[in-house]
Amino acid sequence: SYPLPTARAMMAARCSLNIAPHARVALPASSRRRADGVTSRVRRVPRAAEADARAAEANVAVEDEDDDELAERKAVSELVGWCVSKGAQGSGLSVLLPDGRGRGRGLEASRDIENGEPVLRLPLEMGICDYQDGHPAEAWEVMANAPWGVRLACRLLQERAKGEDSDYAPYIALIPESVPGSPLMWTDDEVASLQYPPAVAEAREMRDAVATWFGKLSAEAPVALAGANLESFESAVSVVHSRTYGVASSQSGEGYFRALLPLADLLNHGGDEYPESATSPANRGGEAKDAPGTRKWPPAGCSDNVAWSELSDEGVVEFAATRDIEPHEEAAMSYGERSNDHFLVYYGFVPPRNPHDDVVVFADVDHALSWHMVFHPELWDVDEAETEVREAAARAAVREVERALAETTDGALAASEPRLKVLPGGRCDARLLSAFAAAYAGTEGAAGAERGAPVAVVDVESAHADIARRCAELLRAMPTTLAKDVETMGAASDGESDPPVSEGARVAAAYRAHKKEVLIDAVLELGGEAVKLPDDA
Repeated sequence: SYPLPTARAMMAARCSLNIAPHARVALPASSRRRADGVTSRVRRVPRAAEADARAAEANVAVEDEDDDELAERKAVSELVGWCVSKGAQGSGLSVLLPDGRGRGRGLEASRDIENGEPVLRLPLEMGICDYQDGHPAEAWEVMANAPWGVRLACRLLQERAKGEDSDYAPYIALIPESVPGSPLMWTDDEVASLQYPPAVAEAREMRDAVATWFGKLSAEAPVALAGANLESFESAVSVVHSRTYGVASSQSGEGYFRALLPLADLLNHGGDEYPESATSPANRGGEAKDAPGTRKWPPAGCSDNVAWSELSDEGVVEFAATRDIEPHEEAAMSYGERSNDHFLVYYGFVPPRNPHDDVVVFADVDHALSWHMVFHPELWDVDEAETEVREAAARAAVREVERALAETTDGALAASEPRLKVLPGGRCDARLLSAFAAAYAGTEGAAGAERGAPVAVVDVESAHADIARRCAELLRAMPTTLAKDVETMGAASDGESDPPVSEGARVAAAYRAHKKEVLIDAVLELGGEAVKLPDDA
């Protein structure tokens, strides 16, 4: 099957506006501004921000704009006018233009915005929707069985092929050709440089699946591709992965729609973050073996300030502020509390300090116990009866954890995810910790687990040490150090590397660097005096 997410990370269920069921987010008639009140402003360095803000609010071009910037401003103005003609409404937002330093477009507050205040109101039909309408009739039999990402990529290619004759021409003009950070755009070596086997496998699977669908469409429904070659098709898939909204029409999720939504797709990600002081010293020019200054969990803050509603009965998606927003503060929306794997594969970037990232340390409980048996023959290679007791204790402890989780919101997640992970701040899967601790306890652990009794502190400490040992093993298996990854990211940022660092190489370095942050945390937090970081971590 094609490995696309069943729903966009920014699920409406996660991002629903906290409004009473009878209420609707609607722009009050007395203060409603149509989308032609959405202006544009060039991103500037802080010392020029105040002057640029005044220029933007006066809707005049900044004097030092070059031809490209003027063309960009004109294209944005045409997009806004087109959105107005399609029924879009907005209040209090400006479009931020690219800054020339790798930062793309975005939205920002053009005035003070209050918590709960509506800022955008967009008819779903103004977007490029995942409907049968629009596809060539002779291609639909094949397209009907394609993943939504393939269908929307084909719709994007079809509209691009029409040029100025497309009904979406002003919107298409500002959609990027590709997302360079997506593994779909990378070389094989760049994919391998992720250094993390689950991500390498997922990226390769997605690349192979996209190529397979291109071959199928080329053979059975070439008109769907609108003349695109494999590279253009991969580029289109990378774009729709990163920009598609999944919108439910009710709290039950009935009537789920996917679409590329103009203006809304300019909202960049903002989510939970831990402070920079919580990163490993190796990420700040020091030694990885030193503990970070502050902890990564719980998150120190959250940078999102906008969320969207479910689809209204009128077919409208409405966006509102989730807190007060100051003028010239960027409007951002959470793409979901996800690991960096999801951000990498589907959005082509990784949040720099994501407390929801994780590292798989064992494929499942069987894998964990097999590792434990090899690492601790003194516990397991005694006699068959004792081995059976220890294994029974470990599995009973896992069942007890799963039973407890079943009564929480994490129950469904645990049931669907057999892999055992560690997370930033030295957090680890309770199933893994319980299995190892009960294995140490042996007979006593088996009986205690069935009763839900607590495990002895010494057994928990031993389990922590074993998890830290496993994390140290995984660190040693990664070819580069955290400090080297940071150096690669720095070379990409300053643009002075020879040869230049590609976007794929930069994103891969950022991705694997954070995985090492998570593993280093686990070793330092769980290993105590028993486990030390590898010298080349």
